[in-house]
Amino acid sequence: MSDEKGRPDLTAGKRKGWYGTWLPRAAMLTLVAGGAALVTVWVFSSISDFLLTLAISFFVAFAMLPAVQWLTEKWNWRRGAAAGFVMVVGSLIGAVFVFAILNVVVGQASGIVSSLPDNVDKVVNWLNTNFDMKIDTSTWDLSDEAVQSWLQEHGNEIIGGALGITSSLFGIIFRLMTVGLFLFYILADFPRLRAAIGRRMPQGQQRTFDHVTQVTVDKVGGWVYSRGLLAAISAVFSTVAFMLIGLPYPLAMGLWVGVISQFIPTVGTYIAGAVPVIIALLSDDPMDAVWVILAITIYQQIENYLISPRVTKNTMDLHPAVAFGAAIVGASLLGGFGALIALPFAAAVTVLVQEYTRGYDLVESDAMESPEEYEARIAAKKEAKAAKKAAKKAERHSDS
Repeated sequence: MSDEKGRPDLTAGKRKGWYGTWLPRAAMLTLVAGGAALVTVWVFSSISDFLLTLAISFFVAFAMLPAVQWLTEKWNWRRGAAAGFVMVVGSLIGAVFVFAILNVVVGQASGIVSSLPDNVDKVVNWLNTNFDMKIDTSTWDLSDEAVQSWLQEHGNEIIGGALGITSSLFGIIFRLMTVGLFLFYILADFPRLRAAIGRRMPQGQQRTFDHVTQVTVDKVGGWVYSRGLLAAISAVFSTVAFMLIGLPYPLAMGLWVGVISQFIPTVGTYIAGAVPVIIALLSDDPMDAVWVILAITIYQQIENYLISPRVTKNTMDLHPAVAFGAAIVGASLLGGFGALIALPFAAAVTVLVQEYTRGYDLVESDAMESPEEYEARIAAKKEAKAAKKAAKKAERHSDS
């Protein structure tokens, strides 16, 4: 080959193919993308605790915002004073619950250690008497010397666990203080925070942002307040019932049952009821456990059919399977706090999906009945059963 002047082109054989041009660029792009991904993962892993703290702060703020807005709009309070008052009230409620539970844990733990042999004998004798079991405790060594020997043998592990608990306690206190600081600023400066975010969006997106925020606040606040009211009613009923039964620590046990049964979905009732049942089994009369189970069961029926439908009718509308699945996913991602916020988050997402997606008429199926047909069939069956029962009752009255 030659150039325009007829001279031979000496660089023709040295020209690179397409791979010689794009391969280095692709390799460089891959290295840059991989490095950016590693840096992103490192940054998020480094600030994961901060992000969790921020998420907790916003969740608690959304739960408290309705109360703060009510104080500022209804009673003309300043936002700072209203935020501080609501935070103090919430902190006092949480402190009462934690103090009551710690009182149970400390008192019951010391009592179990000191009276372990007697309690084991009582439970075993009760099981052998009532259920004809053949449990022999003669080979068990539960004397004070044996317990002390076990404590000495595992002393290092116990001390290490105590130090770990102390370190975790300081970490929890620091996180609570951080959450409290963020929470106060969110509650006190929420209008300015909303305005600062809204100014970075077009007006159409601002309306969507306001709607999403309002739905989230309504769902989270409604869920927390409805659960809190149900927890208070359950705690009062359980406390009175436990006092009549003679269960130790009736107030603490009532608070435990009320809070755990309401704020943990689906399985909360069983977790809440297990603790007073165990304490009743370790008391002077293990038969008290039966009365505890009976009291919890009676209240659950009253709550499910009379109280809960009226309290929660305007808060959340979630299928039990969705609520349970959301709690499992939340617990897997963020632990206990994730399970707590999963329900209002799932409810808010459900409402937004219903409002921002298009719905269609359901096509009738010959193989399966629609929800409306199912409800109508069940209602007709109940009416027929009630009419049959009324006819039998009228026939008995006429015969008499």
